[in-house]
Parts: sequence; C-alpha cells; structure tokens
Amino acid sequence: MKELKRFQTLCERDVPLEIDRRILAAAAAAAAKSRFRRALRRWCLSVTVVAAAFLVGGTIVLFPGAGHVPEKTPAPVPNAELLAMSDWTGIEQEGFNLCFQLYAGRQEAAELADVQLTGGY
Repeated sequence: MKELKRFQTLCERDVPLEIDRRILAAAAAAAAKSRFRRALRRWCLSVTVVAAAFLVGGTIVLFPGAGHVPEKTPAPVPNAELLAMSDWTGIEQEGFNLCFQLYAGRQEAAELADVQLTGGY
C-alpha cells in the first residue's frame, strides 16, 4: 500500500528539475550523435564520388587511346601447312583402328577361354 501512495504522490507533483535536466541532456547527446553520424556519412559519400571522378578523369588523361577502337584488319589466310597441322582425321582413324584391334583381341581371348571351359569343339 505504501508503494501505491508513493506512485500517487509522484503523479500529483511535478518532475524534479534534476531528473528533467538529465533526461534532456541524454536526449541532446543522442541527437548530437545522430547528427554527427549523418554528417560523417554525407562526407564519406562526397569523398567517394570525388575520388571516382578523379579516377575516371585520370584514366582518360593518362590513356587517351584507350577509348579508340582500331579499324578491323582482315585475318590472315592460313596457308596449307597450318591447315595440314590442324587436320586430325588421320590420327582419329589410327585411334579407331587401335581400339578395334584391342577389342578384337579381347573378344578372341574370351572366345578361347569359353572353348577351353566347355571342352572345345
């Protein structure tokens, strides 16, 4: 009951000036901190934009031919020697023949093993 009376007396009286001053000081400090963060963010954004502009401008000044596209020159026609080097048909045919012979040898070995197991002809 004593706590209830204390609460009622607080509602009836004004807030003490010391508490009011502390609350207002804390609010002012929070507002100043927020203003500082916004100003810092704006400053960093401005510096970044200026640095990017200088980078682009410096690139254009230092490398003036970088944006120039040279005229297309026709590709040189390959000679017969280069065409012969890029012809893989002979190698592919040789690989096919080797694979076929290997498979045929395996097939013959399997057939011989089958003949020996079954007792032959």
